[in-house]
Amino acid sequence: MIYLLLEDMERIIDKIENNGDLISVEKNLRLLASNYRTLQVSELIDKTIEKCKFLDNKKILVDLYGHKILILYNFGDKIQTVSKLVDEMISISKKINYKEGLAWAYSYVWYIEKLKGNVESSIKALEKSNRILANIIHYDEYIYNFVKYSSAMEKWLKEHDASISESLEVSANYFFNNGFHRSFAQTIGFLSIVFMRTQETKKGLRLLKNILSNRLIFENMPHDVKSIIYFFAGLVHLLDQNLYYSELFLTESYNYMKHTYKESIYFSNYIVMNSFLSTVTALQGRLEQALDIIKEVDDLLKQEFFDKNLDFGTKKQIYHTLNLNKFYVYSRLKNFDSEEMLDLIEKIFMGCKTLYSDFMLLSEFILNANLESGKMEELLSLENYSLNRIKHIILFVLQKNIRKEESNDWRYLQRIKILNNREKTKKTTFIENVFADLLIAQQLFSLKRYEEIYSLLRKYETQLHRIEVLELCIFMEAFIQVGAFKSGNPLGPALQYMAIKKCRNYGFSRLESKLLYYLDKQHRDIQLLIV
Repeated sequence: MIYLLLEDMERIIDKIENNGDLISVEKNLRLLASNYRTLQVSELIDKTIEKCKFLDNKKILVDLYGHKILILYNFGDKIQTVSKLVDEMISISKKINYKEGLAWAYSYVWYIEKLKGNVESSIKALEKSNRILANIIHYDEYIYNFVKYSSAMEKWLKEHDASISESLEVSANYFFNNGFHRSFAQTIGFLSIVFMRTQETKKGLRLLKNILSNRLIFENMPHDVKSIIYFFAGLVHLLDQNLYYSELFLTESYNYMKHTYKESIYFSNYIVMNSFLSTVTALQGRLEQALDIIKEVDDLLKQEFFDKNLDFGTKKQIYHTLNLNKFYVYSRLKNFDSEEMLDLIEKIFMGCKTLYSDFMLLSEFILNANLESGKMEELLSLENYSLNRIKHIILFVLQKNIRKEESNDWRYLQRIKILNNREKTKKTTFIENVFADLLIAQQLFSLKRYEEIYSLLRKYETQLHRIEVLELCIFMEAFIQVGAFKSGNPLGPALQYMAIKKCRNYGFSRLESKLLYYLDKQHRDIQLLIV
């Protein structure tokens, strides 16, 4: 279909006779340059530039230079050509007082100077671009959103300011609704990073609903753009621990990308998506499959293509996600000894200071890695959204190591207090509450306040299907029965045995040992009552 479109455009360009024809062609080339950054489109722009010069339409000439740069400026070896075109844009725009063209050109200067490592001149160029746009009442929406995207990226790189998500959502909707597919894909790819760091699940789901409800637009998108939309959908659902839908969308993304990722500008999303797939499968209890995906991502990272083309920040995030997955899986597949994994634990500790960490994976790491108190306190002092979400878990674990002169009962009560007083916001997910309540239930068991266990957990009896983290679901199922038995239900131990059997089937050896311990404690309590 694209080749027919290009042939049609070539015939139309050959027939350009006046400025009205030029305006129509420029609109079409704007879409083509955004969606198909190919040599054929570049040649069509060159032909139109010659026509434009002949008709002496300087405004459209500036726009055509902007489209030409869009095709070239991702490639470092074309930097001199791009710089000359930008200089032309600036020179012509100043002569004819074309403010939007000038703003657009300075946003390109921002990118070029950033590539060269000239931070100060890069920022000054973007400030100029924004000042010019701020003084335009009726602006070109495409140029406006193009510049705003650059501004959002600069703000994120400099300050990690999550407020840029509002501006990016506006731009994403504009690009999507007006057919600028690749600009749209780049915008939601950027948004996925912001939402991942800030747990903006509701915003992500709202944007996703808007995209997927426009099936006609969606179905006509190129395959690699669809893959980014599916990647975004999978990530948003993973943030909310909706594992079934997350896997569904991530798998769709994988299927669209697996044969073409090396030819796509979205190749980094392909390998990030694979690392998230390992998280989804691990949390669903498919540990061997998770290990296979982890190995596949490890192998991909060793490929020369990814080694050369992945930026350092993306590599760090992928390795961190893989390390968390490894810890989660290894600690369940065998009798776990944290001393054997000191190197892996240290890598995760360093990574979780600044990078995104899945709530469940990070919580399990904090609970089971046996980090020394100094490291735990260091994590408490840091401002990172992933860490902020689990600081009550860090405080919970620290109770093991402080005020040793206090009784065990005092510690159990302090842990319950910490969990009950944890900060809850609109972003707090169902699974976070499940996790905290299970930890509280264990402290109640240690305090022999058995009746309170069932009153705390009974609300989950009809919601077990919502707990998609398999190990957590089995644990909840078993502990509800612990509480039920202590509250007078004689079937409790039998139902706990069923949960223990599930642990054996899925290879959750650590959880099996924990549930057997609780069952043994109950048995001993019964024996004491009989005596």
